[in-house]
Amino acid sequence: MAKPKTLEQRMRDGDMPPPAEFETHEDCMAAYEGGYEGCIYDPDGAEECEAQEDGVFGDAAQKYGIADSGKGKLSLLYPGVWKVSGRDDWFHGKISQPTGDCVSRSQSHSAIASLANAVLNGNGSWPEIPDEAYRSGMPFSPTATYWLKHGGASGWSCAAAARESKTIGFVIAKSYPDNPNLGDLLTKYNTSVIGKYCHSGPPDDVVKTLNGHCTLTYSRIKSFEEVRDAIASGYGVNSCGGQGFSKQRDANGVSRRSGHWSHSMAYVAVDDTEWAHSNYGGPLVCVLNSWGTSWIKGPRKVHGGDDYPEIPKGAFWARWSDIAGRDCYAISAVQGFPQQKLPDWNLGGLI
Repeated sequence: MAKPKTLEQRMRDGDMPPPAEFETHEDCMAAYEGGYEGCIYDPDGAEECEAQEDGVFGDAAQKYGIADSGKGKLSLLYPGVWKVSGRDDWFHGKISQPTGDCVSRSQSHSAIASLANAVLNGNGSWPEIPDEAYRSGMPFSPTATYWLKHGGASGWSCAAAARESKTIGFVIAKSYPDNPNLGDLLTKYNTSVIGKYCHSGPPDDVVKTLNGHCTLTYSRIKSFEEVRDAIASGYGVNSCGGQGFSKQRDANGVSRRSGHWSHSMAYVAVDDTEWAHSNYGGPLVCVLNSWGTSWIKGPRKVHGGDDYPEIPKGAFWARWSDIAGRDCYAISAVQGFPQQKLPDWNLGGLI
């Protein structure tokens, strides 16, 4: 079987996924289940990542003393997002993708998780965000980073998104009245706005307006231990791969493998406890999807009880054995990957 064309080859040949417009999350799911390509094979991007400083997470973990930091633990990133913002009505994958921009959504989710947990550890501060942006479920816009892709309105790679978020990263979904090329564009999330600068790239003045809050480092992950230790140290992970999952969570929030999606999703928690190993034969990873909150049903309680904050509404736990082999990148909101302690979450201390 021939190797798939790489992202570089497809962009060079103008062979990107066809334009798509999904009116509902059912449309989006049906397209991905039918073979629509949201993420694309990108060995060049992986190689570029590994060549930079701290680009191999296994080496970075040793350098910063965070190897084995998550061993045997339950590590939750998502409550930190609600804690620093003072509200838990968002970070649920609330608005479903209107097109094949899953990679920018995954990048945004993982970067937000990293930023929130950096703030909890005294590294930086949380920005002022309009209430209407929170209520929309999209206080940070994933679109501006996506504009840097320079090719087609659908389909990208996790490595490319992580790289470009170092140019345009955390963008608040608000009006920018002083920039005529932006105006109120980023208060909207639709195919017209997403596709506006995808081919040409954003004008220089747009980049200048939006590049004040960038992610600083990204690092390629190649094993469960590296995913575990990244999340336990406060860093979100974006992932690209072909695994599909059931639309039903079990009593403990776990979804089984089902079908194939060429799709990007973020990792926002990890469970390496004896409970996970005893009940599921190995560790679990909490996966935050970008298809809204009603694409999947079933309980969201961690360990089936009330001791911890429930996982986000659009998320599910996956067995590591079901997601092994995905192309993964840890996203740092501070330079490098210093140790950052996660809170010992309980429901009483969430917000």
